[in-house]
Amino acid sequence: MSIQRQFPGVHWVWRGGMSYVYEVHPLIVVKVPRPGEDKKDRFREEVKIYELLSRHPPCPFLVHCFLYSEDGIFLEYMRDISLAYCKQFNMVRDPETRVVTSVRYMEPLPLRKRWMNDLAQGVAFLESLNLAHGDLRAENILLDRDRLKIADFDYTAEFGTDFETCPCPYARLLNSDEADQGAPGTAGVLGPRTEQFALGSLYYLINYGFELYDDQCLADDPYDHGPRVVDLLQQLSFPKLEGDPIIDDIIERCWHNQYRTIADLATDTEALLEQHTDEAPDAAGVVPGRDTALARIVRWLWDTLGAAQSINGQANASDESFSSKQEFCRDLEERGLPRLLASREPMELGFRMEHRHVSEQTTAS
Repeated sequence: MSIQRQFPGVHWVWRGGMSYVYEVHPLIVVKVPRPGEDKKDRFREEVKIYELLSRHPPCPFLVHCFLYSEDGIFLEYMRDISLAYCKQFNMVRDPETRVVTSVRYMEPLPLRKRWMNDLAQGVAFLESLNLAHGDLRAENILLDRDRLKIADFDYTAEFGTDFETCPCPYARLLNSDEADQGAPGTAGVLGPRTEQFALGSLYYLINYGFELYDDQCLADDPYDHGPRVVDLLQQLSFPKLEGDPIIDDIIERCWHNQYRTIADLATDTEALLEQHTDEAPDAAGVVPGRDTALARIVRWLWDTLGAAQSINGQANASDESFSSKQEFCRDLEERGLPRLLASREPMELGFRMEHRHVSEQTTAS
């Protein structure tokens, strides 16, 4: 019997570098490793992180996990895919140079500020566990309408671990004046420096609509543009910022490693929300006050333990709702669905990729 006949509600919705994602329920997807031992090994690293996260109250700024095994990870369904996917549809590029000439749509300022805070709070939560995400880039920031969450933990590791990925422009190589941070020409080690730099570049994308230097022609050959950006960032040369002065200041501080901790950064991003409480609601789980941002995260998490679970962004969802979704996932696991999906390429299994629930705003082009 084919997988489609055995599991008629399953749809292939996304392809990643190391994994495939399938919709199994209107609120749930399962992520499975792509064929190949190297990809399965990397997938196991992500499973280890979810096992560690499962020992703590759920963080509302990370994509929620219902069930995990070496065959698959069941996650909340973020229907608008990624921040990268959303932004690319709103960029107008010169067909020859690939330079971004205009941006069709920008989210309202209060929403952009909330996204900035959500990212900082999520990374601060990982920091409280002595973890760095290790691959913070637009492709790993998922969207569901106006909600944003951090995903993809296959490169997440403890502070002090060698920085493996170094994805430009969300990371940079060290220069000769930064020997205290690591060997010049390398990305150094994971820590607040690497995480805040990535956040600064994400904040730039959120508030300017394109990645660093994508609006400039840096080389005659478009293929030389990327290496040129790598060189500029290594020398701490950044594009001029001409947006909201408070947001620009946060971006500059992130790029120049001026926050001692991500929790300190999260205090500044939360202040952005407090300045505009009449324009937009606070991000879920953040309570204004004098405490540090990290203390507020911990307090919120402990308050929710035993009282609520965050299911697809619904902060008041009950334990019963979480349990029912977990049982749904466990049934699919016991019937062997993740193992079957990981056994072959999606098209070999008879699937074609479908973006079933992407909002019109995401594909506004």
